[in-house]
Amino acid sequence: MLSAVLLAASACTGGTQNEQRTAASAEAADINAADRDELADGGTLEWGINEFPAQWNPHHADGNLATVHTVMDALLPAPFEPGPDGGARPDPDYLLGADVRRDGGGQVLTLELNPEAHWSDGTPITWKDYRATAEALAGGADGYKVRGEVGYDRIASVERGADRFEAVVSFDEPFSEYPSLFDPLLPARYAGDPESFDSGYLEDVPLTAGPFAFAGMDPKRQTVTLERSDDWWGDPAKLDGIVFRAMDGEALTTSFLEGGVDAFGLPIDAAAFERASSADGGEVRTALGPDYRHITLNGESPALSDVRVRHALFLGIDREAITDAALEGVDWSAEPLGNHFLLEGLPGYTDNSGEWGERDTGRAAELLDEAGWKAGDGGARTKDGEPLTLRYLVPRGHAPAQSEAEMVQAMLEEIGVAVEIEPVGGDELFSRYVLPGDYDLVSFVNTGGDFPVSASLPQWASPAGGAEGSGDPDWRSNVGRISSPEIDAAMEEALAAPDAETATAAVNEADRLLWEAGHTLPLYQRPQLMAVRTDLANIGAPGFRPLDYADIGYLKKG
Repeated sequence: MLSAVLLAASACTGGTQNEQRTAASAEAADINAADRDELADGGTLEWGINEFPAQWNPHHADGNLATVHTVMDALLPAPFEPGPDGGARPDPDYLLGADVRRDGGGQVLTLELNPEAHWSDGTPITWKDYRATAEALAGGADGYKVRGEVGYDRIASVERGADRFEAVVSFDEPFSEYPSLFDPLLPARYAGDPESFDSGYLEDVPLTAGPFAFAGMDPKRQTVTLERSDDWWGDPAKLDGIVFRAMDGEALTTSFLEGGVDAFGLPIDAAAFERASSADGGEVRTALGPDYRHITLNGESPALSDVRVRHALFLGIDREAITDAALEGVDWSAEPLGNHFLLEGLPGYTDNSGEWGERDTGRAAELLDEAGWKAGDGGARTKDGEPLTLRYLVPRGHAPAQSEAEMVQAMLEEIGVAVEIEPVGGDELFSRYVLPGDYDLVSFVNTGGDFPVSASLPQWASPAGGAEGSGDPDWRSNVGRISSPEIDAAMEEALAAPDAETATAAVNEADRLLWEAGHTLPLYQRPQLMAVRTDLANIGAPGFRPLDYADIGYLKKG
């Protein structure tokens, strides 16, 4: 009944597209899947993580970290889940049903909450938690430091329905990716005002509502400890507990080899992959991941403000060579990615790179000539006496990033573009350089998935206005500082689409426009690599699907 309710509703909001994506990605998961009756009860999982954040609110700007989501996915509610045959459906632990209908120019989503669901202090989860979360994340509330407001900024109101266990979410305009909302849901107590939103989950996890309970954290030992919740109303967790233990990459690999940590995410690094693969009783599980590596160009940099120069760089870089070098030694191969939104392995993916996706040094040289950058007898091209020299930022001490930058440096030298590689501290790469726009080139990873526009719209959107008269626009997370009304319109069309076909067409049009604008050069879709004990089930590389923490466990012996 639950699936039928949502699937019927989804047909008018683009949900069918999400069903197809989730079904396709499920086949790619590598988690040693097993039924619950094949698992032993008990055991503690030592899970290695590579950082120990201070902010554990996943919706906070400072909590937008993979590690935070890894831990909090076991503790906080997410009202929708992938269905067995694909598609987003209500998670019965939190929702008994969902109905979405178009209403004039807007949309109404009615959520039937599970009355058994409650926070770890015994407080029921009600419509008030949905209202508080929506209002905090809407972007218009003063003082909230949120990581993104896509979708929430379309919500006009969240009201009580028939009783406190029915939430009626009214949208000013349709939002096709509505299952991405309230993931995770925050308790009203810690979403109701900016101070609680900022400080409630700072160095603490005060309230939870999942199969595991928070049992404490130790900043000195860099551990977060969870235990099976005795107050959980769903299927109980198979494990007694999970200990998340933070170490640097080298220490994680060593601990795994020595029988310390039982699972940890591997970097895309041949040496680490080879070492982890050699562990007794361990293996590396791999799947196509929901993220990709790219090179961002700063469109406000004087040399890169001309789209002809940006396109010349696209044509001067051999993406296939970079992809092959990055994935060498990790038992994975990939083609250069041709889409900023949709990832390979999911329906709707189209390579929209067109004339800008293949290396063509001759055409690159022509574009630089047209832009006024003239070649001399050697060295960098010049214009008005100034050399064409670009600063490429890399995190200090990160060997793969340094090697990647050196490859780009050599490639662009062939077309008369000089690249100066500038290592900076990893903890200040974004705050000190990228977000303020103090760079020319930088590489990092974008996250995609089943809700492609929701996940990345702020990265491609036009800026919000700066202070009145300041002339300083707020680019938010559009660190490439390149935009157009046409790109904005295509993304908005995708979010308001009445069906999957329309949504996919609009997403691909937005992507084509990004290529034409010279906004960000996608390199390759990354694999997920996770080192795991061979007797652990339902954990590893899940691809595009979330892990079900209650079902993680050790296989029965014999």
